Amino acid sequence: MPRISEIATEDLPPQIADPTWEKVAAHCPEQLVHIDALMRSFAEHGTMPRRYIEIAIVTVSRLNECRHCVGRHSTHLYKTGLGHETTERILDPECPGLDDTDRLVRDYAIAVSERSATMRDAVFEQLHAQFDEPQIVELTMRIGLAGFFNRFNNSLQIELDHAHLTEFEAQDGRIENLPAALQDS
Repeated sequence: MPRISEIATEDLPPQIADPTWEKVAAHCPEQLVHIDALMRSFAEHGTMPRRYIEIAIVTVSRLNECRHCVGRHSTHLYKTGLGHETTERILDPECPGLDDTDRLVRDYAIAVSERSATMRDAVFEQLHAQFDEPQIVELTMRIGLAGFFNRFNNSLQIELDHAHLTEFEAQDGRIENLPAALQDS
């Protein structure tokens, strides 16, 4: 149960579909509408392939141990052809299922999350060999936003919702391999 009360689905702004964390964020409705618009703009105008976005989000979410985001985005990553063993072991240097570009994205997500101020130019040389500048900017934005959502969900104890948990299990995901359930501490 979240630390902050949830706003009833019928009281959410009308454009919010399939709400999870949005039920808590709706305590700030104007900001929620803008965050929703930002996320829709990525879906409608983004140029980075979905597989790379999901690799980045799952990587950041594993780093931050966000059960909600790992579970939810593991289902999206699964749809790109990467199984749950990949999402479970995405932080392993030799993670199964990742090709060289996938590992580049994973390693970039780790670098942005853990050492953004000290990244070497060589990282960007590798990124430029695979992606154009708008894609690199989009990827970096999505990595930063994933960290925001991880912290929001973890701090306010927003659990993985039933619909995504059911989808995760239907894809043969193992609940015990998600980050630990949130606990009052």
